[in-house]
Amino acid sequence: MKRWPIAILSFLAIALAGYSGFLSMENQRLKRQLADASNPLVPSKKIVKDAEAETLAENGKPNEQVQERGGRFEGFENLTREEIMERRKEARAAQLARALEAFEDPELRMDMVERQMQRLDRGYADFFKRLNLPPEELDALKTLMAERSVLRMEAGLRASAASEEERKALKEEYSNQMVLLSDDINGLLGEEDAKKLTQYTKTLEYRGEVENFERSLSYTDTPLDERQSEALVNAFAKVDKDFEYTVDISANRGRGREGNDIQLTKEVVDTYYQEREMYDAMLLEQASKVLNEAQLASLAAQQISERERDYRQAQQALENPAPTDGRGGFNRGGFGGFSGGGRGGPGGRGR
Repeated sequence: MKRWPIAILSFLAIALAGYSGFLSMENQRLKRQLADASNPLVPSKKIVKDAEAETLAENGKPNEQVQERGGRFEGFENLTREEIMERRKEARAAQLARALEAFEDPELRMDMVERQMQRLDRGYADFFKRLNLPPEELDALKTLMAERSVLRMEAGLRASAASEEERKALKEEYSNQMVLLSDDINGLLGEEDAKKLTQYTKTLEYRGEVENFERSLSYTDTPLDERQSEALVNAFAKVDKDFEYTVDISANRGRGREGNDIQLTKEVVDTYYQEREMYDAMLLEQASKVLNEAQLASLAAQQISERERDYRQAQQALENPAPTDGRGGFNRGGFGGFSGGGRGGPGGRGR
């Protein structure tokens, strides 16, 4: 297969990142401009223009520094907030259009499938090993699963650019295609292994956490065996399903801007970590059914360490609001638990 499509995708990624940075710089400049306009100590645009006129009258030619500044920034300075938002909207639309075009290109689409197959190798390695399939059947299974992932991504992108009425038609179209792929996967695996795949997928988000805990015990006198690891995954999944946080900031950015985002306050942080301690206690209770005393003590110590670390980070975010918004945001992402894959791992992140 030709490898130039990867170069094209890399080029598009770099270009989009550069343009995103350009838009960010423009947004920052607008904020400074608005702040200057409300500051009586900053000269108004009229005063600046009068000074430029005086310079021109005195020297008979424009001031070179002023001329250069006007040439480079004059267009931006005249933009309103609405116009900048419109620019961003246009940039996002153009980015989405390019992404959708990639799905139409057979070679680019195959590249996406191959990347998804690599991800499957990382996430489903243990499951694939247990299946013990012939190499050609395993490759066929991974291909079908990867195609299903790519189809899911395509459906989401197309839905984001569609009207409400169009979304209904798209949902039906892609649902039918997903059913066909799932039927092919089930036919390849058989009924029993297909159920195991479904269960493994449902608990995939917790497996990274269990693997981290498993590694921490691998060099001790009480390592986890395979039965314990699988039972621990199911224990995490059960607690995460049963426990409901009043406010869940496990993956929160704390800036109150997204639909599911929560603006951080002392009350929110204290409530979350009080409930997280309850969550961790429930997790220990479930884990006590499959772990010995030494293993359980290690899990409890790990929970406390993670909880205290995350609480310190949350307090720091409250005491030192991010300068970009001044609202107690935590710009480096969430701080609700383990840095691993799942919401409900040993750190007790919950849902």
